[in-house]
Amino acid sequence: MNSHEKHMRMALKEALKGKGKVSPNPLVGAVIVKNGMIIGKGAHLKFGENHAEVNAFNNCTESPVGADMYVTLEPCSHHGKTPPCTDRIIKEKISRVFIATLDPFKEVNGKGVAKLKKAGIKVEVGLLEKKGKEINEAFIHFQQTGLPFITIKSAISLDGSIATDTGDSKWISSEKSRKHVHKLRNDYDAVLVGKNTVLHDDPELTVRMVKGVNPKRIVIDKDLSLDINYKIFSDDHKNNTIILTSKSNKNTSKETILRNQGITILKISINKGHINLKEAMNKLGQLGITSIIIEGGGTTISSFLKEKLVNRINLFIAPIIIGSSKKITDNLGINFISDSIKIINKKTVKLDKDIFIDGLVEYN
Repeated sequence: MNSHEKHMRMALKEALKGKGKVSPNPLVGAVIVKNGMIIGKGAHLKFGENHAEVNAFNNCTESPVGADMYVTLEPCSHHGKTPPCTDRIIKEKISRVFIATLDPFKEVNGKGVAKLKKAGIKVEVGLLEKKGKEINEAFIHFQQTGLPFITIKSAISLDGSIATDTGDSKWISSEKSRKHVHKLRNDYDAVLVGKNTVLHDDPELTVRMVKGVNPKRIVIDKDLSLDINYKIFSDDHKNNTIILTSKSNKNTSKETILRNQGITILKISINKGHINLKEAMNKLGQLGITSIIIEGGGTTISSFLKEKLVNRINLFIAPIIIGSSKKITDNLGINFISDSIKIINKKTVKLDKDIFIDGLVEYN
C-alpha cells in the first residue's frame, strides 16, 4: 500500500464517524498531509454542521499551506447549510487534492473539481474510488433515482423459516446477532414493517442494544386498521412514525387522532389490491429518506422483491430447523433457476452460532 492509499483509507475511516447522523448528506472524511506528516483530519459529523474539510482544517496542528488533502467525496462548490468547501481549500492554499469519488449531487458534480483546478490546485480523482462509493451507496442511489436505498433484514432458520406456524419467532438469532441489528438500524434513515409484524410482535423498532440514533419507523397499513395503542403509535418516539395507507381510506377520525399525536400519514394509491410501493418510495424520498431497512415478514419482503426495489439483503442464519410455512418470502413467481434473484459481492461473518450474510441484490 502506497502513502496515497494509506491516507485515503484514513479519510474513509474518518467518514464512518458520521454514520446515522448526517443523512440526507453523504458520509465524508478528510485528511491533510504536509511533508509526509498528518497535520489534520476530520469528518462530517452531523447534518447541518461543518463538513469534513472544514473540521480537518480546524484540527490542523500547523499551517496547511502547501499541504495535500485527501477527501472521500468531491468538495462542495455551492452554498448550502454551510459555505463551499472549495473556497476554504483555496483560501488555505492547499497544493493537491486527492478525491475518492465525484459527488453525484447535481449542484456539485464535477463543479468542485473544476473550481479547484481553476484556482491552480492539482486534483486527482479516483483514489480508492470503489471504497468511496461503498460507504455512500445509499446517498449515490438516492441522488441517481430519487428513491431510498432499500435493505432487507431477516433472521431465518436453515430451512428459511422466520417463525413457527404458531407465530413464535423469539429468538431465532443469537443475542450477538440482535445487537448487530440495532447497529444496522442506526445506519439507516428508516425501518419499515408491514401491518402483520406490528400485530404479532408490537415492535419498538428503535436502537437500544447499542448507542445510536433512532430511525424513522414506517408501517404499511392499507386500511388504517391497526390499534393506536401499539408501541410505534403511542411511545415517546411516536412522532418518528410514518404510516403508508390507501388514498381511498375514509377513516378520518382515526387519521385525526394519529396526526394529532405527531404521526405522519402518507396516502398512496392502490395497485392490484396493495399499496403502490414505487409511489410510496417516491414520496418517502421527497421527505428526505434516503435509506430504509425492511424488517417485515414474508409478504412485505416479497412485495418489495417483486417490484425490484430491494438493493441489499442482510440475513442472519441460525443453525436450527423449524419446518414451518412461515418463510422469508412468499411465492415470487419464479419458474426457472435462470430467473432467480442473485446475491452478489457478499460478505459472510460468524456471529456467535449464527452466520450473517450481507450482499447486493441483482435482478435478472
